[in-house]
Amino acid sequence: MLKNRILSTLKFFDLQDYPLTLLELHKFLAADWAELKLHLNSQGELIENRQPEPQVRVDEVLSCIDNECQGQVENYLGFYYLSGRKDIVSARLRNYHFGLAREKLIYRYTKALRFLPFVRGVGLAGSQAMGQQKESSDIDLFVIVRPDFMWLARTIITAYFQVLGKRRYDGHITNRFCLNHYVMGPKEITKLKNLYTASEYLKLRPLTYRHSLWQFQKINEPGLKALFPNIKLNHPETEMASRIQTFLEKLFANRFGLWLDNVLKNWQLPQIRTEKFIVVEEDELSFHPESKQQGLLADFAKFQKQQERVSVKLVV
Repeated sequence: MLKNRILSTLKFFDLQDYPLTLLELHKFLAADWAELKLHLNSQGELIENRQPEPQVRVDEVLSCIDNECQGQVENYLGFYYLSGRKDIVSARLRNYHFGLAREKLIYRYTKALRFLPFVRGVGLAGSQAMGQQKESSDIDLFVIVRPDFMWLARTIITAYFQVLGKRRYDGHITNRFCLNHYVMGPKEITKLKNLYTASEYLKLRPLTYRHSLWQFQKINEPGLKALFPNIKLNHPETEMASRIQTFLEKLFANRFGLWLDNVLKNWQLPQIRTEKFIVVEEDELSFHPESKQQGLLADFAKFQKQQERVSVKLVV
């Protein structure tokens, strides 16, 4: 039922204190929970892809809000939210101020990443991309690197931001770049496939080599559409690799470079903690130890159970 999907979507983002515009609500319209939960494990992770529901038009969403959702969904300044949650609109608008100031830093320090060897794509992630930034927020980057040179690329990127004094570490957080997710090529994600991570992948904003970010989303499209059936991935223009990057890669794309990558891997691996939401694989490094996704997904599942109980009472 469309009404339940709309309420589910608004609740999912409400748990993040985030109201939605009509277009955002349409794009991130969650799959029907009654069907989706059959394909999730106890942690809310997608264990198998499924045929997504037919796409719903924007006017159908708006009509349902105006009619079936009356009394449960409200609209203020073009933002939709669950009744009684008007305050999150003000919070989102207030956060725009911090986000706009941070955009200047993002442009200034990321435009040079296309010149670094083995970088195949960089996307803005985290709170800044999700529109949930605060005054004290950092800047999360999602990085796609050339296969076989994960550790060398990571070291070079880390050194770049360290020299500039803009790398996040220890207590240095605000307006610093957090380099917490690397993948080799357009990798298909196999771990932590849920509504939270899917929304993050769909909100990635390309900063460098946008075609690679599109390829990443495209290869993961079946899983993304199983969770958010309305998404559409528009093919961007392909950017030519910079000459500086091509030259620098010629210096390292050889036996010496592979040896150096292995040395850096053996040096860095022992320093990485093993805990929840840290993924260390041959083709992926993901560091989100403070992720709120587990609690959020649990609260979302609790909401769905409440909705099911309400539906049963209405039928009875």
